[in-house]
Amino acid sequence: MNGPRPARFTRTNASGYTSLDPARIVDSREGLGTSWGQVAGQSTFPVQIAGKAGVPSWGVTAVALNVTVTNPRNAGHLTLFPSGQQAPSTSNVNFTGGQTIANSVIVPVGSDGRINVRNGSWDPADVIVDVVGYYSPDSKAAYLPVKPTRLYDSREWSPVPGQDYSYLPLGDGKPWVTGYVLNATVTNTQGDGHLTVAPDTNTWAQYIGGTQIRPTPPNSSNLNWTKGATVPNLVQASTGKHGVIDLWNRSWQPTDMVVDMFGLYEY
Repeated sequence: MNGPRPARFTRTNASGYTSLDPARIVDSREGLGTSWGQVAGQSTFPVQIAGKAGVPSWGVTAVALNVTVTNPRNAGHLTLFPSGQQAPSTSNVNFTGGQTIANSVIVPVGSDGRINVRNGSWDPADVIVDVVGYYSPDSKAAYLPVKPTRLYDSREWSPVPGQDYSYLPLGDGKPWVTGYVLNATVTNTQGDGHLTVAPDTNTWAQYIGGTQIRPTPPNSSNLNWTKGATVPNLVQASTGKHGVIDLWNRSWQPTDMVVDMFGLYEY
Protein backbone atom coordinates (compact mmCIF):
# COMPACT_ATOMS: atom_id res chain seq x y z
CA MET A 1 0.00 0.00 0.00
CA ASN A 2 1.40 3.37 -1.00
CA GLY A 3 1.35 6.26 1.42
CA PRO A 4 3.41 9.02 3.00
CA ARG A 5 6.80 8.15 4.39
CA PRO A 6 6.72 7.90 8.21
CA ALA A 7 7.81 11.04 10.01
CA ARG A 8 11.44 10.92 11.03
CA PHE A 9 12.52 11.63 14.58
CA THR A 10 15.01 14.46 14.00
CA ARG A 11 16.71 17.14 16.04
CA THR A 12 14.35 19.71 14.52
CA ASN A 13 11.43 18.38 16.57
CA ALA A 14 13.11 16.55 19.47
CA SER A 15 16.45 16.04 21.15
CA GLY A 16 18.88 13.78 19.35
CA TYR A 17 20.10 10.47 20.75
CA THR A 18 23.49 9.25 21.95
CA SER A 19 24.05 5.49 22.26
CA LEU A 20 26.15 4.23 25.17
CA ASP A 21 27.79 0.98 26.10
CA PRO A 22 25.33 -0.58 28.57
CA ALA A 23 26.17 0.16 32.19
CA ARG A 24 24.48 -0.81 35.46
CA ILE A 25 23.58 2.08 37.75
CA VAL A 26 21.06 0.44 40.12
CA ASP A 27 21.03 -3.00 41.72
CA SER A 28 19.19 -3.21 45.03
CA ARG A 29 20.72 -6.65 45.66
CA GLU A 30 24.11 -4.96 46.04
CA GLY A 31 23.11 -1.51 47.29
CA LEU A 32 24.15 0.04 43.97
CA GLY A 33 22.37 3.32 43.27
CA THR A 34 19.92 2.79 46.13
CA SER A 35 19.77 1.43 49.66
CA TRP A 36 20.89 -2.15 50.08
CA GLY A 37 18.03 -4.64 50.12
CA GLN A 38 14.71 -5.01 48.37
CA VAL A 39 12.66 -1.96 47.48
CA ALA A 40 9.69 -1.78 49.83
CA GLY A 41 6.18 -2.05 48.44
CA GLN A 42 4.43 1.23 47.63
CA SER A 43 7.73 3.12 47.92
CA THR A 44 9.76 5.36 45.60
CA PHE A 45 13.49 5.96 45.36
CA PRO A 46 15.50 8.51 43.32
CA VAL A 47 18.14 7.58 40.73
CA GLN A 48 20.89 9.97 39.71
CA ILE A 49 21.16 9.96 35.89
CA ALA A 50 23.15 13.07 34.96
CA GLY A 51 26.88 12.48 35.29
CA LYS A 52 26.55 8.69 35.55
CA ALA A 53 27.62 5.87 33.19
CA GLY A 54 28.64 8.18 30.35
CA VAL A 55 25.59 10.46 30.61
CA PRO A 56 26.58 14.17 30.64
CA SER A 57 26.18 16.10 33.87
CA TRP A 58 23.87 18.65 32.24
CA GLY A 59 21.54 19.09 29.24
CA VAL A 60 20.02 15.60 29.33
CA THR A 61 16.31 15.55 28.53
CA ALA A 62 15.60 11.80 28.70
CA VAL A 63 17.40 8.52 29.24
CA ALA A 64 17.08 5.08 27.64
CA LEU A 65 17.15 2.26 30.17
CA ASN A 66 16.65 -1.44 30.58
CA VAL A 67 14.82 -2.08 33.85
CA THR A 68 14.60 -5.48 35.53
CA VAL A 69 12.57 -6.75 38.48
CA THR A 70 13.71 -9.88 40.27
CA ASN A 71 12.78 -11.74 43.47
CA PRO A 72 9.43 -9.95 43.87
CA ARG A 73 7.45 -11.30 46.81
CA ASN A 74 4.12 -10.62 45.13
CA ALA A 75 2.59 -9.29 41.92
CA GLY A 76 2.97 -5.63 41.05
CA HIS A 77 4.50 -3.08 38.71
CA LEU A 78 7.24 -0.49 38.47
CA THR A 79 6.70 3.11 37.36
CA LEU A 80 9.57 5.36 36.28
CA PHE A 81 9.07 9.13 36.07
CA PRO A 82 11.02 12.41 36.25
CA SER A 83 12.00 13.81 39.63
CA GLY A 84 9.90 16.73 40.79
CA GLN A 85 6.69 15.16 39.52
CA GLN A 86 3.99 12.94 40.96
CA ALA A 87 4.03 9.29 39.97
CA PRO A 88 1.64 8.75 37.01
CA SER A 89 -0.97 6.02 37.01
CA THR A 90 0.99 4.02 34.45
CA SER A 91 3.48 1.16 34.54
CA ASN A 92 6.76 0.32 32.84
CA VAL A 93 7.34 -3.21 34.11
CA ASN A 94 4.65 -5.63 35.34
CA PHE A 95 5.47 -8.76 37.31
CA THR A 96 4.07 -11.68 39.25
CA GLY A 97 5.39 -13.09 42.49
CA GLY A 98 8.79 -14.73 42.06
CA GLN A 99 9.17 -13.59 38.45
CA THR A 100 12.27 -12.02 36.88
CA ILE A 101 11.28 -9.75 34.01
CA ALA A 102 12.82 -6.82 32.12
CA ASN A 103 11.59 -4.04 29.88
CA SER A 104 13.11 -1.27 27.78
CA VAL A 105 12.15 2.16 29.15
CA ILE A 106 12.64 5.76 27.98
CA VAL A 107 11.96 8.28 30.73
CA PRO A 108 12.38 12.09 30.92
CA VAL A 109 15.03 13.34 33.35
CA GLY A 110 14.13 15.96 35.96
CA SER A 111 15.81 19.35 36.19
CA ASP A 112 18.04 18.00 38.99
CA GLY A 113 19.33 15.21 36.74
CA ARG A 114 17.31 12.48 38.45
CA ILE A 115 14.44 10.10 37.82
CA ASN A 116 12.26 8.24 40.31
CA VAL A 117 11.45 4.54 40.47
CA ARG A 118 8.27 3.45 42.25
CA ASN A 119 7.46 -0.11 43.32
CA GLY A 120 3.69 -0.30 42.90
CA SER A 121 3.44 -3.71 44.54
CA TRP A 122 2.34 -4.05 48.14
CA ASP A 123 5.43 -6.18 48.81
CA PRO A 124 9.20 -5.78 48.32
CA ALA A 125 11.12 -6.56 45.13
CA ASP A 126 14.66 -6.17 43.82
CA VAL A 127 15.19 -3.57 41.07
CA ILE A 128 18.00 -3.39 38.49
CA VAL A 129 18.54 -0.47 36.09
CA ASP A 130 20.97 -0.39 33.15
CA VAL A 131 21.64 2.74 31.05
CA VAL A 132 21.91 2.27 27.26
CA GLY A 133 21.67 5.85 25.94
CA TYR A 134 20.39 9.37 26.45
CA TYR A 135 18.66 12.24 24.64
CA SER A 136 19.89 15.81 24.64
CA PRO A 137 19.98 18.91 22.39
CA ASP A 138 23.69 18.23 21.83
CA SER A 139 23.14 14.62 20.73
CA LYS A 140 23.56 14.21 16.99
CA ALA A 141 21.81 10.95 16.07
CA ALA A 142 18.26 10.89 14.72
CA TYR A 143 15.92 7.91 14.62
CA LEU A 144 15.04 6.41 11.24
CA PRO A 145 12.29 3.75 11.19
CA VAL A 146 12.74 0.91 8.73
CA LYS A 147 10.65 -1.97 7.45
CA PRO A 148 10.80 -4.71 10.11
CA THR A 149 13.58 -7.10 9.10
CA ARG A 150 14.78 -10.38 10.60
CA LEU A 151 18.54 -10.14 11.06
CA TYR A 152 19.37 -13.33 12.89
CA ASP A 153 17.75 -16.64 13.83
CA SER A 154 19.97 -19.23 15.45
CA ARG A 155 17.33 -21.90 14.80
CA GLU A 156 18.58 -21.93 11.21
CA TRP A 157 22.02 -23.07 12.39
CA SER A 158 22.43 -24.08 16.02
CA PRO A 159 21.66 -22.64 19.49
CA VAL A 160 24.10 -20.23 21.08
CA PRO A 161 26.12 -22.22 23.64
CA GLY A 162 25.98 -21.31 27.31
CA GLN A 163 28.20 -18.37 28.33
CA ASP A 164 28.95 -17.74 24.65
CA TYR A 165 27.92 -15.12 22.09
CA SER A 166 26.98 -14.43 18.51
CA TYR A 167 28.14 -11.29 16.71
CA LEU A 168 26.38 -9.15 14.12
CA PRO A 169 28.34 -6.65 11.97
CA LEU A 170 25.36 -4.31 11.69
CA GLY A 171 27.28 -1.04 11.60
CA ASP A 172 30.43 -2.22 9.85
CA GLY A 173 31.39 0.35 7.21
CA LYS A 174 28.59 2.66 8.39
CA PRO A 175 30.20 5.17 10.77
CA TRP A 176 27.12 7.39 10.55
CA VAL A 177 25.01 4.68 12.26
CA THR A 178 25.33 4.79 16.06
CA GLY A 179 22.65 2.37 17.21
CA TYR A 180 19.84 0.01 16.27
CA VAL A 181 16.36 -0.56 17.62
CA LEU A 182 15.89 -4.31 17.79
CA ASN A 183 13.49 -6.88 19.15
CA ALA A 184 15.47 -9.71 20.69
CA THR A 185 13.81 -13.03 21.51
CA VAL A 186 15.12 -16.13 23.24
CA THR A 187 13.40 -19.47 22.70
CA ASN A 188 14.06 -23.18 23.20
CA THR A 189 15.74 -22.20 26.44
CA GLN A 190 17.38 -25.18 28.16
CA GLY A 191 18.11 -23.42 31.45
CA ASP A 192 17.60 -20.13 33.28
CA GLY A 193 19.61 -17.14 32.13
CA HIS A 194 19.72 -13.63 30.73
CA LEU A 195 20.66 -11.94 27.48
CA THR A 196 23.22 -9.15 27.24
CA VAL A 197 23.45 -7.08 24.06
CA ALA A 198 26.59 -4.94 23.79
CA PRO A 199 29.06 -3.52 21.26
CA ASP A 200 32.06 -5.69 20.42
CA THR A 201 35.66 -4.60 20.98
CA ASN A 202 36.71 -6.35 17.74
CA THR A 203 36.28 -5.13 14.18
CA TRP A 204 34.53 -7.17 11.51
CA ALA A 205 37.89 -7.41 9.72
CA GLN A 206 39.35 -9.14 12.77
CA TYR A 207 36.57 -11.74 12.69
CA ILE A 208 37.10 -12.31 8.98
CA GLY A 209 40.82 -12.69 9.53
CA GLY A 210 40.44 -14.86 12.62
CA THR A 211 42.41 -12.46 14.81
CA GLN A 212 39.58 -11.45 17.14
CA ILE A 213 40.00 -11.51 20.92
CA ARG A 214 37.11 -12.82 22.98
CA PRO A 215 35.33 -9.76 24.40
CA THR A 216 34.15 -9.44 27.99
CA PRO A 217 30.39 -8.93 28.38
CA PRO A 218 29.30 -5.99 30.55
CA ASN A 219 27.41 -6.42 33.80
CA SER A 220 24.03 -5.66 32.26
CA SER A 221 21.01 -7.51 30.91
CA ASN A 222 18.32 -6.96 28.29
CA LEU A 223 15.97 -9.81 29.08
CA ASN A 224 15.74 -12.69 31.53
CA TRP A 225 14.27 -16.16 31.13
CA THR A 226 13.56 -19.41 32.90
CA LYS A 227 13.97 -22.86 31.42
CA GLY A 228 11.48 -23.55 28.63
CA ALA A 229 10.31 -19.93 28.30
CA THR A 230 10.17 -17.82 25.14
CA VAL A 231 10.84 -14.17 26.04
CA PRO A 232 11.15 -11.03 23.82
CA ASN A 233 12.20 -7.48 24.63
CA LEU A 234 12.96 -4.24 22.83
CA VAL A 235 16.68 -3.44 22.70
CA GLN A 236 18.38 -0.14 21.84
CA ALA A 237 21.83 -1.42 20.87
CA SER A 238 24.90 0.75 20.47
CA THR A 239 27.21 -0.05 17.57
CA GLY A 240 30.20 1.05 19.66
CA LYS A 241 33.51 1.94 18.01
CA HIS A 242 33.55 -0.85 15.44
CA GLY A 243 29.95 -1.44 14.33
CA VAL A 244 29.77 -5.02 15.64
CA ILE A 245 27.07 -5.97 18.15
CA ASP A 246 27.29 -9.03 20.42
CA LEU A 247 24.42 -11.18 21.70
CA TRP A 248 25.55 -12.91 24.89
CA ASN A 249 23.84 -16.02 26.24
CA ARG A 250 24.45 -15.59 29.97
CA SER A 251 22.94 -18.99 30.75
CA TRP A 252 24.97 -22.13 31.38
CA GLN A 253 22.83 -23.95 28.82
CA PRO A 254 22.32 -23.41 25.05
CA THR A 255 19.47 -21.23 23.84
CA ASP A 256 18.13 -19.98 20.52
CA MET A 257 18.10 -16.27 19.73
CA VAL A 258 16.05 -14.33 17.19
CA VAL A 259 16.74 -10.67 16.34
CA ASP A 260 14.49 -8.33 14.33
CA MET A 261 15.34 -4.72 13.39
CA PHE A 262 12.77 -1.90 13.48
CA GLY A 263 14.93 1.20 13.13
CA LEU A 264 18.31 2.79 13.55
CA TYR A 265 19.97 5.92 14.88
CA GLU A 266 22.19 7.81 12.45
CA TYR A 267 23.98 11.15 12.13
